[in-house]
Amino acid sequence: MSGAANCPETPRQKMIGMMYLVLTAMLALNVSADILNGFTMVDNSLLTNTETCLQQNNGLYGDIQYLYDQNPEKVGEWLEKSKVVKAKSDSVVNFLLTCKRDMMQMADGYEIALDTVNRHKLQKKDNLDISGEYFQLNTTKQRAQEFQQRLTDYRHFVEDMFGNDSAQTAIYEKKFSTAPAVNSHGEKVDWINSMFESMPIIAVTTMLSKYENDIRTTEAELINYFKMQTDAGDFRVNKIQAFVIPTSKHVMKGGTYKAQIALSAVDSTKVPEYYIGGSRLSSNTYTVTCNSLGVFQYSGKIVLRGNDGIPREYAFKDEYTVGAPSATIANEDMNVVYMGYNNRISISVPGVATEKLQVSPSHGSLQKSGALYIYTPKSYDDVVINVSTTVEGRNTPMGSGRFRVRALPDPTAFLSIKDDNGNAVLYNPNTSKHKLTRRQLVEGDMVAEYADGLLKASFRIAEFTLLIDDGRGGFNASKSNGSKFTDTQRKKLMGLKSGSTILIDKIKVTGAKSTTLSYAPIVLP
Repeated sequence: MSGAANCPETPRQKMIGMMYLVLTAMLALNVSADILNGFTMVDNSLLTNTETCLQQNNGLYGDIQYLYDQNPEKVGEWLEKSKVVKAKSDSVVNFLLTCKRDMMQMADGYEIALDTVNRHKLQKKDNLDISGEYFQLNTTKQRAQEFQQRLTDYRHFVEDMFGNDSAQTAIYEKKFSTAPAVNSHGEKVDWINSMFESMPIIAVTTMLSKYENDIRTTEAELINYFKMQTDAGDFRVNKIQAFVIPTSKHVMKGGTYKAQIALSAVDSTKVPEYYIGGSRLSSNTYTVTCNSLGVFQYSGKIVLRGNDGIPREYAFKDEYTVGAPSATIANEDMNVVYMGYNNRISISVPGVATEKLQVSPSHGSLQKSGALYIYTPKSYDDVVINVSTTVEGRNTPMGSGRFRVRALPDPTAFLSIKDDNGNAVLYNPNTSKHKLTRRQLVEGDMVAEYADGLLKASFRIAEFTLLIDDGRGGFNASKSNGSKFTDTQRKKLMGLKSGSTILIDKIKVTGAKSTTLSYAPIVLP
């Protein structure tokens, strides 16, 4: 408001100019005071929230302690982690309070107790130099770097406590970020300068209150997370049933029946997944068609998701026994075994696998062969076969059977011939309806078999004598060493007249039994 050199200001004009300058300054001071008071309001709000959060945190710590008292084994891990979180959070907050107290003392010029710093009313709120001086921005920046490192360490600590979950990590990377930022002049600078350079002290202390509040709320989030983990692996149930699970539904005389009596608690809204081997079942019922005898083992797992959504696996294994359908029916008059013969005997006990049976005869030998036993007598005395098994660790008799020992009956002699279709047929004049041809006769072999097929024994024809009709009422005899006719015998047979009679006599048999058999006369066609 100054005039030109040739037009000096009047005293009135000078007064008006001074008043304008004072008014402008006063306006500037009023705007600045409003901004500073706004920081004070924000700071008070943050401190109120922090105080409330502290009270909530104390309640959460009390809850964790109570849960631990009820179940130390289950909650012990989470109580210890809660104590670590509290110690870490208190350490960083104490650092923030120390920084806030030191700067307030530098600004207002007198000492402030650390435990009252958040209640202190800062007098010189507009100082722009104290924060830079305190955090050593123009020298080593050591204190500012310590502040930055403490925030970074705390961020990593929190992320680890959340198991480095990607969603949680993203949240805390933003909340405790120390990346370069824009300062009060709109310039992009490192985090330290953007926080403390040319900033009013009230803005810096408010920022410290903000970090204090962030740490206390993060502490609450962690403790709540730990509290949830104490039962994250538990399962809610809405249905309880009683079950009786016997070790076996078949009990031997002298044995003990055992069963577990249990409650089964399930959540009908959560359906487990059932697996046998690597194959998933469509329900909780395992069904298998049993076409083979024996003991069969199987294993699998049940998969169920907990309240935290994590699937948990529960392995199991069991076995079952497949036995043949059987009823014990015996003809006491026919309990016979044969000397010199592999007697095939079936032995079973309902509910017990044959592999678990102990079988012993009073004499002779007994060997397992597939599902049967092969018994060979040693003498003609009656034999007793005893059966036992192991029940609850002790040998328990299951029963016995007595058999008479007899000599094998004589087999029947047959002529083994080929029918018109080339099939082997057993021919005997007394029993066969088949009409024998001369060619079938001379090409046939003598064999010894049991006609009824009930016994399966192996015999060998050692020799026989052929008696050929001489046409004068007599017979010419010749011996064959084996089961076949000799060449001479064949020629004679082919040269005989129709209606001639031949005899096969003195048929010596070896093998399962050594004996001499006879054969009915054959009339040549």
